[in-house]
Amino acid sequence: MQFRIKSVNKRPKPRVLIFSPSVNGGIAEHLFYQAGALKSAGAEVLCLISPAFLNGRKSEFEKLVCLPDPVKNLSGLKKKLRMSWWIISSRFVLALQILHQKPDLVLMDSYLEYLSPFWIWPHWFLARIWGICYAANLHDPVRSYQVGPAWWHRLSVWLAYLPLEFVLVHDRIPEPSTVPKWVRVKQVPHGLFEITDVSENPKVIRNDWGVKGGQKVFLSFGYVRDGKNLDLAIQALKQVPDAFLVVAGSVASGNDKPFAYYHELASLMGVKERCHLVEGFVSDEELGRYFLGTDFVLLTYSSSFHSQSGVLNIAAGVRKPVLASASASSLIECVRKYELGVTVEADSVTAIVMGMKKLISEPSSPRWKDYEAVASWSVNAQGVLQAAGLTT
Repeated sequence: MQFRIKSVNKRPKPRVLIFSPSVNGGIAEHLFYQAGALKSAGAEVLCLISPAFLNGRKSEFEKLVCLPDPVKNLSGLKKKLRMSWWIISSRFVLALQILHQKPDLVLMDSYLEYLSPFWIWPHWFLARIWGICYAANLHDPVRSYQVGPAWWHRLSVWLAYLPLEFVLVHDRIPEPSTVPKWVRVKQVPHGLFEITDVSENPKVIRNDWGVKGGQKVFLSFGYVRDGKNLDLAIQALKQVPDAFLVVAGSVASGNDKPFAYYHELASLMGVKERCHLVEGFVSDEELGRYFLGTDFVLLTYSSSFHSQSGVLNIAAGVRKPVLASASASSLIECVRKYELGVTVEADSVTAIVMGMKKLISEPSSPRWKDYEAVASWSVNAQGVLQAAGLTT
């Protein structure tokens, strides 16, 4: 890999081509703010997206709709085949756009290893022979989820790193790491997300949910995954009578428990009247409503979680304390350092009960402004350009 010849950028503005096959959720939101910050930092930004990207949200940066939408409403073999086609075809579209756009930096919205033996080769050529600088946001530094045999997983992970010059992380990567020695690791902050202002009275919102006087609302927002321990949170409600749980979002995959499971569990535990579970896409307008009516935000990730949470950076923006659990991670470090809420042991009903009771009974004094000062998209963008050797 020593034969790559890197060209020197002589353009007045660096040209950044961003690949964003994700259409919603934390990855798409992260990319949206990151791309805007890169443009504000002086870069020419072109983002490759699919028609469904953030439901058509307007942006300050340029977008090119050229990627296929993700697979929906399919199951079984048909879903697997369509998903494979979506992954592979999207990355071949990216290769063609790189040839056409000739960017100084190609930034992937996230690192993905699935099926890399089938799509990696044009990108290896563009990076190592043609001198294109590739980077990726490494949202999940611990690649514990495995598709196929172990040997195939290891090969896919290794190959997917081949074109990358550096990866972006929000915290130190746990060891041992799957990131190869030739890939540089650049630590940049995860900025705050903004939400649409809502003029509605919070009491009206809470009444719609069925919240009674004196009850405190805990919100779990975003993709519903087994790793968020929502089943443990529902069990914890039985021991915290003043707590009310709101869950809003879509089930992440067919491998995760469906909403019906949580409805049934709430009935079984006798806490159904203190649960408001809403399945489906949450619009920007509805997002503001959920956070306005909430007292605390639930981030009870399992011990397999080693990353940062985008939802934390919504909660921080609207000053909502959090209840967080995870393995050693940027999430836990930030909540503790800036006193943004309570951290508890992961995967424990007892710990969640204690955390809920502490938030309800003990007023906190989060250091919101101190956290905002370090959670900067501007610093994120400058770090990206610096790591790529680009100046504006």
